[in-house]
Amino acid sequence: MSNTKVRVGIVGAGIVGGLDGRSDSHAGGYVRCEEVDVVAVADINEERLQQFGDKWEIAPEHRYTSMDAMFEKMKPDIVSVTTDNFHHHQPVIAAAEAGVKVILVEKPLAISVEKGRLMCAVCENNGARLITDHTRRFLPHFRKLQKLVKDGELGKVKTITENGCRPLLHCGTHDVDRAFMFTDAEPKLVAGAINDEEVADPGGAGMILCEGGVVIFVNCVGERKEYYGGAVITGSEGRLEFNEPYSLWRLGRLKVGGRSYGHEYVFEDIPDMPKEWDLSDYFYCAMREAVDCLLEDREGVSTGRDGLRALELIVGMHISHQTQTMVPLPLDKSIETLEIRSTGK
Repeated sequence: MSNTKVRVGIVGAGIVGGLDGRSDSHAGGYVRCEEVDVVAVADINEERLQQFGDKWEIAPEHRYTSMDAMFEKMKPDIVSVTTDNFHHHQPVIAAAEAGVKVILVEKPLAISVEKGRLMCAVCENNGARLITDHTRRFLPHFRKLQKLVKDGELGKVKTITENGCRPLLHCGTHDVDRAFMFTDAEPKLVAGAINDEEVADPGGAGMILCEGGVVIFVNCVGERKEYYGGAVITGSEGRLEFNEPYSLWRLGRLKVGGRSYGHEYVFEDIPDMPKEWDLSDYFYCAMREAVDCLLEDREGVSTGRDGLRALELIVGMHISHQTQTMVPLPLDKSIETLEIRSTGK
């Protein structure tokens, strides 16, 4: 590309987009990228639109109540979609059809598999790179963990246990997706148990059976105040355990002839891992990935299809709970329209 700045537009002037000037936001992440100008914002709420524009010094004429007008007049290179969960699909499709090259959509990808599939198809047909904002995929320390597993430090991966929190779609999508950082095995069956809560997006838990005997367990039953945020990946020769909020990162190699049933795990802390949890860095790494995908003309490390897989598995958990059966994947076309009308609460 030329030396001109990368032009970014944001659809959705809420907190995640950057309302109130938050550093842990999309706008906050982009302003840390020296190649970028956040040139435009679109939102149907005019008061919020002006507040957002003032905070991020966006010219008044480039604060749009119509995303279509923003796409037509500003022609951004990258668009971030930070609307509420109900409306992710509309801006993504419109941006792809308007010729936007890279589209970063907040998680979850959509509220139904049908909408998610359409988003992916339209982006692919129009040559747009769709990135799902599953933030762990972008972070250097998680990519280091991913490399340890892929390099065979655990031997053959057998089980992955992810601990998150409710709501299952809004928050649990991170946990479901993160499991697939550590295995390429295709999911084939899913079972789920959903909390008895009078909300559209309750908590829940699931078991995912994948090719090659890999089994994934997902626990998003607890409330956010109970969030522990840990995971355990177990293989034939060792196990990896980590917990973000408590900065625990350790690798245990299996030693035959040890103290428990003739074996034991010998654990060591993984060096050069973060000691603090800084959400602004999570957003920066996601925005950095979007910019690099544009400049390097490549797919992202968290694609629309990755987001679709997590969405499909969570919908499958709901179907399993309702039918008291294990649900095969991919989902039957007749149930792709099921919506989990997640508000994020």
